[in-house]
Amino acid sequence: MDEEVIARIVRDDNSELIADDTDWGLTTIDGADAPEYELFTEKNAVGDGDTLTGKRVAARDLELEAAVMDTRFNSILRDRARRFFSPKHTYKVYLTYMGTTYWLAAELKAFKAPSERITKKQTWSAYFVALEPYWQSVDDFGQDIAAITPRWGFPYMDNPTYGVLVSLANFAKKVRFDYDGDAPAYPTIVLNASEEVRNPKIEKDGAFIRLLDTLQNGDTVTISTNPRRIRITKNGQNVLNKVDRASSFSGMQMPPGDNTFSYTADYGDNNLHVVIRYNKQYLGV
Repeated sequence: MDEEVIARIVRDDNSELIADDTDWGLTTIDGADAPEYELFTEKNAVGDGDTLTGKRVAARDLELEAAVMDTRFNSILRDRARRFFSPKHTYKVYLTYMGTTYWLAAELKAFKAPSERITKKQTWSAYFVALEPYWQSVDDFGQDIAAITPRWGFPYMDNPTYGVLVSLANFAKKVRFDYDGDAPAYPTIVLNASEEVRNPKIEKDGAFIRLLDTLQNGDTVTISTNPRRIRITKNGQNVLNKVDRASSFSGMQMPPGDNTFSYTADYGDNNLHVVIRYNKQYLGV
């Protein structure tokens, strides 16, 4: 069993504090296993019991506590920690537990560095709130729908009738993802044109996003489907006003299980590369 328990806390200015039993060692982790769930009910006017009207995953509270590993460095390490934690910054918390590492974005809610006997191991406690409560996979996963898979390997084999298979192209312009997260993921979709493409369209399970525009060689379109950050840009410029009104950003979300994406265009779909990337989302570490 992997017994590593590590917290790597990254501030928005890229400075870091790591508790990996080198300078600091974690002593308490609270709130990493699962967020709170909220149920909304109404009392029945007739009959017993209540009626469930809604449910959601609430923002996550996360508490980390650590102690210095070597008391000879009490003053230096305590001062570094005290300066590192500030409500003026935002943080990413990477937590490794039993061989698994996930991260979440968090705001600092409170920080404590108790004033105790200076010869004792100095400690700190950091209290975070994650407005988006799901832990994220460290790696983002993705695939080019139009990818060409290399097939020419060793040993070399030449078929006298069919020749040599050197690559396999995805002419169907379709790709399937087997997503094993705990909650829906919201992919980022990147379109790159090598020649003229008119009105590109991304489809998933009957839903679609269609851009009513013409792309030229070198144009890049980026589509963010996260409901809190819905955005579509062309070469960095906002083009949300050029999206077909029947488009559905929510229809692009990836629930756990199989998810199939495809793409078309009114003209030039062979000139288009479409890459779909996403972070897996988990309820707990």
